[in-house]
Amino acid sequence: MHRRNILTSIGITAIAAGFALAAPAQAQAENEREEGFYLSATAGADFLNDSDFVGTQNPDVGVPGAAGAPANVNVGYDTGFAIRGAVGYRLKKGLISFLKPRFELEVGYSESDVSGGNFNGGNQNFSGDLSKLTVTAAAYNDIVWSPNQKIIPYFGSGIGIGVVDANINYFPNNGVATAPTFGVRGNPTGLVTFNAIGATVKASETFDIFAEGRYTNVRRRNFDRRFIAGGADGFNARLRDDTESFGVGIGVRAKF
Repeated sequence: MHRRNILTSIGITAIAAGFALAAPAQAQAENEREEGFYLSATAGADFLNDSDFVGTQNPDVGVPGAAGAPANVNVGYDTGFAIRGAVGYRLKKGLISFLKPRFELEVGYSESDVSGGNFNGGNQNFSGDLSKLTVTAAAYNDIVWSPNQKIIPYFGSGIGIGVVDANINYFPNNGVATAPTFGVRGNPTGLVTFNAIGATVKASETFDIFAEGRYTNVRRRNFDRRFIAGGADGFNARLRDDTESFGVGIGVRAKF
């Protein structure tokens, strides 16, 4: 009986030692999963601010317009869509204990239809669309105060380049013209910046689901106001505008 108790004690001690060794290994494995590369994909809505294209008419020979007159085109937009994809890297530790940094390289595309507008405050019929293609590098901070936290708020910002493609058409609402007579054209490249806030839900050890809101600005680019009636394509004015938008989206991250 005494021998059996000794063997039982040895067995219990060995099992306890095994758990003691396994616990740090498991914790280390979990920590390792918190650091590394991931992929993300996002889809959502994009709300473009009105565009205020501002310029001065300087028409080519034979193109309607008055040299030196204002060429101010205000355009409103319907709610558009946005899609984004990114590759990122998450760090286990940051400079501040509860902020866990991560970095992303992202490509995004958004598009919105024109809902209306006016030229120099007049009464015109508008149509067309405006799209943005952006490539950005971003830094984020996850706010983590507990190792068992399931919902993780975050914030971040990014900078890069953006290409805005304008295909905006309009004609006087006078009962005479029935097809576009002028348009705003161009696909210029500009500096793009954004700020974002969101929250992540840990769906599994591999997948996260997140929701995000962001403000994006593609800064000061040049467009052309062109005379396009009857298949013409004549220059009238050089226009400038920022392209600002607020977007909301839902996405997924996959760790690897």
